Amino acid sequence: MQVFADCHFHALTLNEPVFSSVLSSIYESGLNAISANVTDNYILTRDANIVKMLANGLTMFERPIGEIFLAMEADLQGAFTSDRKEGYAPLIPYISEGRFHFRGMDFDRLLMFPLLMDFTPCMQPSGRTYYRTLPEDRIVPYIEATLEGMEEYYRRSPDGIFEFYPFAGINPKAHSISFLEEFLGRYINTSHQAHGDHEIPEKPFYGIKVYPPLGFEPWPAEAETREKHRLLYSFCEENAIPVITHADDQGFRSVTADKAWQYTDPASWRPVLEQYPGLILDFAHFGKQYAFRNKGSISSLAMRLLRLPDSPWFMSIASLVDEFPNVYADMSFSGTTPSFYAELLDFMEVMDEGPREKLASRILFGSDFAVNLMKVESYTEYFSIFESSRFSDDDVVAFASANPLSFLGITMQ
Repeated sequence: MQVFADCHFHALTLNEPVFSSVLSSIYESGLNAISANVTDNYILTRDANIVKMLANGLTMFERPIGEIFLAMEADLQGAFTSDRKEGYAPLIPYISEGRFHFRGMDFDRLLMFPLLMDFTPCMQPSGRTYYRTLPEDRIVPYIEATLEGMEEYYRRSPDGIFEFYPFAGINPKAHSISFLEEFLGRYINTSHQAHGDHEIPEKPFYGIKVYPPLGFEPWPAEAETREKHRLLYSFCEENAIPVITHADDQGFRSVTADKAWQYTDPASWRPVLEQYPGLILDFAHFGKQYAFRNKGSISSLAMRLLRLPDSPWFMSIASLVDEFPNVYADMSFSGTTPSFYAELLDFMEVMDEGPREKLASRILFGSDFAVNLMKVESYTEYFSIFESSRFSDDDVVAFASANPLSFLGITMQ
């Protein structure tokens, strides 16, 4: 069976985020909130279309999760039309006659990795609000809603080619160690077996998603919190469970911009990988940095002049990939602009053969849908940008098929 995987997307509704925490992080960041959000080539650069793009994105966030899955499939089936003058849609819909078509290649299944984020607050509520509530678990209701959404998709699209391998979000700091133990034992699938068509296993989650801007610190100094992190990392390393961490300088924040960047910096994972060298870890977004404050170094300027990736975090990830056996990077959201693929390919072409082959075997295709609707019009457009890149067909198969299966540790019959 030939498969194509979207290794990073979000079926996220307006029910899951804690918007008061996001606003509090902006308040606490003070003047840094300006430097954190004034960016080059991120959402706010689309000022001419910002209202339209936000409205387009909200049409997804306002839907139940099952409806999001069905809309994604319908988009790839050509159910929607663009009002743009320039065309980007494929000659035939990406999904037609029960298969996924990409660059003249046919795939039997689309493996879908919906990533859940743990929005559970890590601290007591701010005293700045009148209606204060105590922190409450946000991840279990999100898990239940996601499973219901998967069931709805399978029921309403019995011939659909989506197969779900979701990742459960968790922030150990926000929970007790007993909660964490029960969470891992109840939800995380350690079988490394591909499930059947339209089947939801008893333990339905195949990986872990962590999100530093929401307060997840990879290697915390506080002893009790670090013990919970050790439990998580030990479980994942011993059972070959993949972990995906957010790795660009934007996104939802419940901590200050400075803390979010400190926790998100790929270098903050080095002590984790030194303690758990077998940990399977994917850095999402390939470490892309947008904030002007993070792009002013001499090295960043030099890389831009060479038309190569200019983010120090990108270079840090490339080093970790070369040094550790199970470190990956994904293209999600960064691939909303054709220049990202061009710069990545140019970077790989100047590498020595050994490091280039190693990096090529650790890259994962991902979309970051529906967050990417802040930059592209549709799921179809995102695929079209990737299809139009200069990467070879062999690279495409590696990034979207072979590498994701290796990352999950499963084989398809």
